[in-house]
Amino acid sequence: MTAVELPGQALSARDEGGAAVRLAVHDASRLEWSLSVPLPRKGPLTYALRVELRIPSNSFVRHAPWEQMQSFTRLDGAAMQLSGDAVSIDQLRRGALGMAAKLSRASEGFSRHCRLAGSLFAKAPHEELKEVLEIWLQAALRLTHETRATVTTVAADDEAEVRRERDLVDEYISVRLLEMLASAQRSLSALTESRSRHAARLARVGEEMEEVVASALAAELSYRKGRGFPCADPDSAHALENYLDRSSKLKKHFQEVLFLERESYQVADRAYHWVAGFFALIASTWAFMWQIALVDRATNAQTVSSGLVTFALLAGVVYASKDRLKEIGRNWMTRRVHRVWGAQRVTKYRAPARRLPGRDVIVTARESFEQGSTKIEDSLNPSSGASTDATVLSYTQKGSVVPHAALRESGVRRVKHVFRYDLSPLFARLDDAVKQVPVLDDGTHKVRFIDAPRCYRVAVKVEVEVDGGDVQEHCGTLVMHKQGLERIERDAPSDPNLADGGVEPN
Repeated sequence: MTAVELPGQALSARDEGGAAVRLAVHDASRLEWSLSVPLPRKGPLTYALRVELRIPSNSFVRHAPWEQMQSFTRLDGAAMQLSGDAVSIDQLRRGALGMAAKLSRASEGFSRHCRLAGSLFAKAPHEELKEVLEIWLQAALRLTHETRATVTTVAADDEAEVRRERDLVDEYISVRLLEMLASAQRSLSALTESRSRHAARLARVGEEMEEVVASALAAELSYRKGRGFPCADPDSAHALENYLDRSSKLKKHFQEVLFLERESYQVADRAYHWVAGFFALIASTWAFMWQIALVDRATNAQTVSSGLVTFALLAGVVYASKDRLKEIGRNWMTRRVHRVWGAQRVTKYRAPARRLPGRDVIVTARESFEQGSTKIEDSLNPSSGASTDATVLSYTQKGSVVPHAALRESGVRRVKHVFRYDLSPLFARLDDAVKQVPVLDDGTHKVRFIDAPRCYRVAVKVEVEVDGGDVQEHCGTLVMHKQGLERIERDAPSDPNLADGGVEPN
């Protein structure tokens, strides 16, 4: 493993083979993890992903894990090149995504230089820090201008649908540029507030760059008004809601062209009818044989009353055992099916017909959700032997990605799996998000109460293995409270090579 970082609320890493894993808080209730693996040139590439949540048992609520998880798989367009002669709607959408990926890299480069310059462990700030930041910003602005000059320019032979798509590309580019400028402003704010010994110099550079960012933002907002695009009006809640809704729809509209079509089935459901029929046959045979025996016994009974009572009791036992036999056999065989298949669910991901007419299978995966229990050592004094019970939720996916020349020629380099797990069932078991804590006021020397956050921590572990290589393990802690998920904290890496920092590719 060459790089791992904690950018805000996410833990991400990328190994030398090109696989990338990311663990993040998606929203107030859902934990997100993703795995991006390379599209192989020759021969299938195998991978294995395992995610483990260790939840204290007093906070755990029994639920159906498959119903809480949302997943999708898409082709990663980070390496896609912008096509200047794009004339179809799909080509325009892929070109816009390629441009958005370049903007993301410029944004990451800008943020990375700010973060490194403001680090407490950094040496003297780079002499050309301002110039470097301006290069990243100008690169983003130039890329936006060039894209608009090529992709959004209407051709004489364009159909109405293509012209409409060009307008959407223009608006999408504007949204991504605004996101890049917002990220740059946040990075500059952190730079000006740095506690480094070079804080004064960094603050001066940050203030100068804030003016440059503000100028670029004003120009882009003016462009949006001229084009009639929705703008975020700070004085209008409706306008803000409309802007966010429009931005979300644009993102989904363009990324949809990369999604693979999923076909999945539960292994137990596929084998259920065969298993149920087989054990129903065994149970019925069992009951039938006992019925014959009971009929003979009732015929030979000496007294009517005692014979009927015995017959009724034995018949009840036979029928009860018949149903119980079917249930035990079905459950036993279902577990055996899971072991034989090595999964609870089998999924195939196909390319959409408009991308590949044959709807070729790109990824085949086997998935499982397991639930178990463990003990957590007492963190205050581990040697005391005290421990608490914890429930372990474990998701495993083992898959294979097949090579495809047509996709590689179109610029696809990776396949990205994204999973979002809803943890909201746990919130009802948590204590209040805020507790009052007594403190002594320095001025009045009186006791006053302040609100303190009451958080819970869930250990999260991600293991990744690609193409039979070493298993890479990434550990973090999910911080949550009654109102929702808060953040991901990175655990201290055991490998010193993990401390270098890095960025997951988009």
